Amino acid sequence: MLSAMAHPEGSSQGVRKLLADAREQNVPLTAEMCYLALEALTVHPEHLLREQVMKMMDDYWFEFTQSAKQNIALAMLREGQHELAMDKLTELLEGPKQVDLWVYDIFILEFGRMGFTDEVLRLLKKRKHAKGTDAPFRNIELIALDIFSQSFHHEGTKFLWDEVVKTEIHNPSNGTLENILATAARHGDTQLATQALAILSSRGKLSQHHHDAIIETYANAEDVEGAFTTLKLLQTAGWLEDEATTRPLYRALLKNKDLIDTAASAIETMHKESLVPLDVVMVTAEAMAKTRTSEAAMPLFRNAYTLSGRSPRFSNIGRLVQHSVKTETKYELAKMCYVELSKTKIPSQLATETQAIAPSDSASEKTSIQAAPPTAWLERQNVMVALDVIIPVCAEAGDLELAFKLIGYAKAAVPHSGRRPDSTSWRFSEWVEPFVKMALDAEDPRVWDIVDELDQGADGPALMIRKELQKRRIQKRAGQRGAW
Repeated sequence: MLSAMAHPEGSSQGVRKLLADAREQNVPLTAEMCYLALEALTVHPEHLLREQVMKMMDDYWFEFTQSAKQNIALAMLREGQHELAMDKLTELLEGPKQVDLWVYDIFILEFGRMGFTDEVLRLLKKRKHAKGTDAPFRNIELIALDIFSQSFHHEGTKFLWDEVVKTEIHNPSNGTLENILATAARHGDTQLATQALAILSSRGKLSQHHHDAIIETYANAEDVEGAFTTLKLLQTAGWLEDEATTRPLYRALLKNKDLIDTAASAIETMHKESLVPLDVVMVTAEAMAKTRTSEAAMPLFRNAYTLSGRSPRFSNIGRLVQHSVKTETKYELAKMCYVELSKTKIPSQLATETQAIAPSDSASEKTSIQAAPPTAWLERQNVMVALDVIIPVCAEAGDLELAFKLIGYAKAAVPHSGRRPDSTSWRFSEWVEPFVKMALDAEDPRVWDIVDELDQGADGPALMIRKELQKRRIQKRAGQRGAW
């Protein structure tokens, strides 16, 4: 009867009742009865009853066999007492007798499910060398490889890659290979990453994010030359460039500032052979600007076209604007910004024109498509961050003509994702107050159109301009009285 309780339809209550009945009927307790009870409690765990059975075994001086100890460890595992279960298993592994292979497998799968990857790796290594290791273990290894790669566990992933993939015992799925590639990228394992990519390539499944992972791998390995070479190969192969690809490189350069000089030297070496990818030049210049100010990066930045055959994008220029210290540098970058903005063919009145195009308009599809992309581009490139700096700088440099041209783009910028351009949102921009004050000082008549637009309602910009105008009236009257 106790043996039957180990069946899935058995129960711990059944074990308890059978033991109680045996006691009431004065049936002598035997070691076999205790072993069967422990086996049943492995399937239907109940902590208190198991402790009672173990106490009875101690009282009767029954031997705790290897099988009984395994059942106790498995019962702890079933109850979620993972640390106690691991301690019990460790005790068994360090003992003189061999642990059954299926016990290894259960612990490996359960610990893998719980995310205890270090313990899984330790058990896998012991399981590999256990006497009697069988073919089913290979399936366990494949499952473990998936677990390790999903958890970005590098040591476990590398161990099983060498064990079952390089030896061609298993052929992982594309999903597992992508996880392996991501794990290699995170830990800077260029060998593992290139091997995983080679298998994916043989299946014809490569896309941009696979190449991004390779660049990230070289970045985390601090192999700047390898990353630059890979970017050049990708450009030669015609892959679409994406600035996000170089972000891991940017972080690596900031983390180890010595790599910036290494990157600059690598660019010079590459240029002796052929043109260098623009993103290679820009990520180096940006890191240089971030760590040493944009003034230090300007020689490399000015040489971008010579090195790459392409001009910097607006986003590249905008990042240098943020790290500039001198007005002269900001003004130089402001002129570059205007050149790039001019290439978008966005008229200064874009805010007004685009707002007039309602979704229900009967205008042609062509007209709607032409109006929408520029505003999306303005938002995507985060134009306002740069314009908030360069518009006042142009005024400070005395180039009000350029400042007013840039204001046209500032009014066209989309402030919030998914919304249509707002003709009044620019009033709250950071450039407004310093520019208006300098334009009023310069007595440029064009500023009054902006003043009139600001002097609407009772919000912050309106109060600011009224206060400024009042201040100037008082100063003017004071000057007139002084003249008398």
